[in-house]
Amino acid sequence: MPELSPASTVDAVDVVRKLLDVASLPASEVELAAYAAAYPAQRAGIEALYAVPEARYVDPALRFRAEGVIEDWAH
Repeated sequence: MPELSPASTVDAVDVVRKLLDVASLPASEVELAAYAAAYPAQRAGIEALYAVPEARYVDPALRFRAEGVIEDWAH
């Protein structure tokens, strides 16, 4: 992820704009400003998840494996 200097709204706007562009997601200037305002806190939260040494190599997501089960409805 792009680096962000501390508490810089201008940098946050640039980072968010680039992230949205890479994902091909459109956003109005109002939406961009709202995302940029929330970005530093979201980024800090994500970094905090990776800051726990014990969880470094743990799989953070549960896996859902859809397996078809054929039920015999005739009986």
